[in-house]
Amino acid sequence: MKLIGEKSISTVLNKILLAGSIAQLLYVSYIIFGFVIIYINIHQGTHFFSETFKTGIFNNELTKTASDSLDFQFKIPLSDSIIKGSYTLHTFISISFFIGFYSLFTFYLFRIFKGMSSEIIFNTKVIQDLKLFAVLNIIFIPIYCTILYFMDQSIYSIDPIFILLHLTLGIIILFIIEFFKKGYELQSENDLTI
Repeated sequence: MKLIGEKSISTVLNKILLAGSIAQLLYVSYIIFGFVIIYINIHQGTHFFSETFKTGIFNNELTKTASDSLDFQFKIPLSDSIIKGSYTLHTFISISFFIGFYSLFTFYLFRIFKGMSSEIIFNTKVIQDLKLFAVLNIIFIPIYCTILYFMDQSIYSIDPIFILLHLTLGIIILFIIEFFKKGYELQSENDLTI
């Protein structure tokens, strides 16, 4: 089986990546919905979806203070799995940011592989998607650092390997863009001569 073009590995990968992106988007939407329901239930005294979205002290830890004593527990639909965590604004922001970012990350990978699934690989659409993917990886770094710094008030919680990974990926993609631009120019010149 060929790597690029129609009926290739890139065609299979783009379908898998689309499904992954949709699953991540549904997951983060479900978590945001759960946080909103819990917020409404706590502040309005209601009991919407109280069996699905719960708050309380689930670990029975004695070391917790009254200000951080609430935990959340969300049941995952169609399974027996649950999502647990501390019911804080920091948890909400970090979950939303990271899963939201990786949903975008997977979506742009889908678009790139979809472009590589066509017979004309060197096209402006793939180049544009590669640019957006590179920018997404490079912009991720300051946003990631800012969020972690304001959540923990410390630079020590920022993982340098994580930063290096996204920076390297962004720079490599910028080099790949140049190869695609050269390929597009050669393909356009070839089409004009024919």
